[in-house]
Amino acid sequence: MRVAVIAGTPIDTKMGVDFLTAKGVEAFGYPVAQSAQEQVMLQVGSQEELEETVGSFLKEIKGQGLNIVMIYCNSLSATIDVEKLAEKFHLHIITPMDAYGKIAKKYKMLGVMAGSNQGLSGIEKTMMNASNDVFVIGLASLLLAQGIEAGIHPEELMETNGLNELVAFFEKNHVEAIVLGCTHFPYLMQELSACAAVPVIDPAEIIYDIIVKTEEGILWTEKE
Repeated sequence: MRVAVIAGTPIDTKMGVDFLTAKGVEAFGYPVAQSAQEQVMLQVGSQEELEETVGSFLKEIKGQGLNIVMIYCNSLSATIDVEKLAEKFHLHIITPMDAYGKIAKKYKMLGVMAGSNQGLSGIEKTMMNASNDVFVIGLASLLLAQGIEAGIHPEELMETNGLNELVAFFEKNHVEAIVLGCTHFPYLMQELSACAAVPVIDPAEIIYDIIVKTEEGILWTEKE
């Protein structure tokens, strides 16, 4: 299976590629920006210009003979019209937003850690559209994503960003699970899981399951 990975920066693009590679997938990375700050500035600007930027990558991806694209960035997924781009370039585009609807149907109260307010808003909207019963408590921190980009040790990030206190805040508000709503944040999975009494969910595993089912659907169609 061959999958293109579009993400915000070279760091989270590599994270997405490495995640798929570990699953035995041949993955190819396409970052839209060179830093987390540049990525955010793109996303708060013109949606049309951002979609043109993403579209240029999709055109290249299509030319490489790839059919499946994983957008490994929450805020990017929340900012562009994925369905329109998928139809325009005749590609199967899977994003973290595809996972959040599934998560929302399993819980009533969720804590969400996002890397930007654009991403957090998109996650909340997706979850609440999927389930009338879910309630979302969220935090967005570009500083945390930048710290991960800089390679700061997870334990130091937990301390300097008050993440132990954040987990305690979520739990005092009776969340049933904490969702990693930024593709940088699995970097902290071990530390967050160690201090949390509730599950910490990485949507990447759900995204992968969707990719596998998409590939199976393509192969089935080709056989017909």
